[in-house]
Amino acid sequence: MPDMTFAHVPGMKAASQVTERRAEDLSEETFLSEYVANSLPVVIRGAVAHWPACTKWRDKDYLKRQSGHHRVFAYPHEYLDAKASNEIGKRELSFAEAIDFLHAPETAVGFVGTAMPIELLPDVGDFRFFSGPVEPAFFYHDIRYFLFRNAGTTWHYHPLDETLMCQVIGRKRVGFVHTLSPRPYAIRNIFVREAYYTDPTAFDGFDNSGHVWFEATLDEGDALYIPPLWWHGVVALTHDFGVTAPITWRSPLPVIADTIRKLAEWGGGLEGVMPPSGAQALQDVARKLGLTEELLHAATQGKLRVQQAIPPNLRTLTRTSQS
Repeated sequence: MPDMTFAHVPGMKAASQVTERRAEDLSEETFLSEYVANSLPVVIRGAVAHWPACTKWRDKDYLKRQSGHHRVFAYPHEYLDAKASNEIGKRELSFAEAIDFLHAPETAVGFVGTAMPIELLPDVGDFRFFSGPVEPAFFYHDIRYFLFRNAGTTWHYHPLDETLMCQVIGRKRVGFVHTLSPRPYAIRNIFVREAYYTDPTAFDGFDNSGHVWFEATLDEGDALYIPPLWWHGVVALTHDFGVTAPITWRSPLPVIADTIRKLAEWGGGLEGVMPPSGAQALQDVARKLGLTEELLHAATQGKLRVQQAIPPNLRTLTRTSQS
């Protein structure tokens, strides 16, 4: 199975383990005060083992009956953060066709990732350690899915927003290093170019001193809390069909304020593509925090873009278009 996301990254050879907690032993107060407020990753064992999805989504015919009519994009490779590389081989299929593609033994590697089909939402449960309510994320749908066959994700980070990466089917390994570790520009340039994916010498000359690398292994039913501003890469540990469901929400105001300041000071800036509603919400929050200038500086440095309208043939996946 592919492991190129980690193979040529020296820090992953001696990475420390991310802290682990059992869902039944983790209170909401502890989750929010120790991990979310401090932007520290944590593995939560058994976090979603009670979700109906963990059983129902193993049946490909069930998935096809429930949501087979939707249109999605399928990719014959891992999720590559470099957009040009990621577009190679992309095909628009029905959800039913995509499910068959990911279950086919002849499919060596592949993934489908987008908003959660509304018919599958009842299969997604709650969290014992986190109840909300929460504000919607700036960048992401509140719940997405990543259907895969032997596919992980190359190194990237979330500039804003909180994420619980919920492992529904299959196993994964995740690596971490903070964006503001020593020599942030050097490591950013390596990860953004993605040369490390195929070039064993990509990290030659890179001073790894001072960097603290972490790793986590997710089993079925586990969740991984991923804070903003942490580089992370993902490797699939199972060969066949799997599902990951990222749940996202807006960070607490102190975390947002700290993140905007760091993005403005870092020089890497605020990168990515935001939906129009998220961009407006972020501007409103920055205004309330007195950080309008810092946000503008970060967005300009990072060449932040606002997303165009969703193509009509893909709109049925979003709950807002169904309401």
